[in-house]
Amino acid sequence: MNVGKSINFSALKIKLKTIFTSLYSFWIYVSVVFLILIILFFVFIYPSSKVYVKAYKDAEDIASVIERYGYRKDLYNEKWISSKKLESEIYDKEIEKCRYFLKEKDSCLEAVFMIEEPEKGLVKINDEAIWKNEYLKAVSALLEKLKANNIGLEQGALSFDSWGADIPTWETIKTVQKKFWIIESLANIAIGNNGVTEIGKIVFRESPNTYDPKFVEIYTAIPFNINIKLQADYIKSFLSKILSSEIPYVIENISILGTDKGINPAETTKGKDNTQLPIPIINVTIDAYAMDYKT
Repeated sequence: MNVGKSINFSALKIKLKTIFTSLYSFWIYVSVVFLILIILFFVFIYPSSKVYVKAYKDAEDIASVIERYGYRKDLYNEKWISSKKLESEIYDKEIEKCRYFLKEKDSCLEAVFMIEEPEKGLVKINDEAIWKNEYLKAVSALLEKLKANNIGLEQGALSFDSWGADIPTWETIKTVQKKFWIIESLANIAIGNNGVTEIGKIVFRESPNTYDPKFVEIYTAIPFNINIKLQADYIKSFLSKILSSEIPYVIENISILGTDKGINPAETTKGKDNTQLPIPIINVTIDAYAMDYKT
């Protein structure tokens, strides 16, 4: 007895082949479409995305800057910037004035002896031997000037240099020249003060008493002591002339050692009873230093 039907395997085979062929074609189409999408992504979308990412980052940076400055109170507008520029210009001008002032104040100490040349006129000495000769002549002239104005000098009162037959180097000359200008300046102050009768000494010290080293980039100090005898009522005038000298001086200390035993009979003052009283001569020592500016 036949319970099943006869199966047509050839038809089934053809049908399955058709199905698999259709599926194969489908996946090929899908792969082609996927490949096209990938190509489109890298050709069009990916470059655009980089631009968008950069734009987004720039926007974030700008937002961060705006947010940071939004909380600040010292925002600078054009008016503020202009005022600061003007302030800077004024500051630079004042600095230039200070430089000019310091250069002018330092010009006396930085000067060097000059000589007359037939074709050039007055010129700065640049030969050590000639400078030494001019120095010795200047020392002699200053001593004669003090003598002519009746200013007494103790033995070795003025610390002038002497090299014998040797010729000083320019390094030595620079220091000695400045010391000469200081001695000459103080001697001229004494000559111009009618109350000075004698210069006891003008000697240079190793270091000043009150100079602050923090100013070393602006100026250095050339410290000295000067001892004089003068009429008591001329002390104020003498100190005033030191402080107003062309060479800038700083007075560190003043010591009045006492009244000299001798008095100046040529100068007198009236007492309460109209009697003529001689003005006492006082012995004064001054510690000071000259300001040598860095110009």
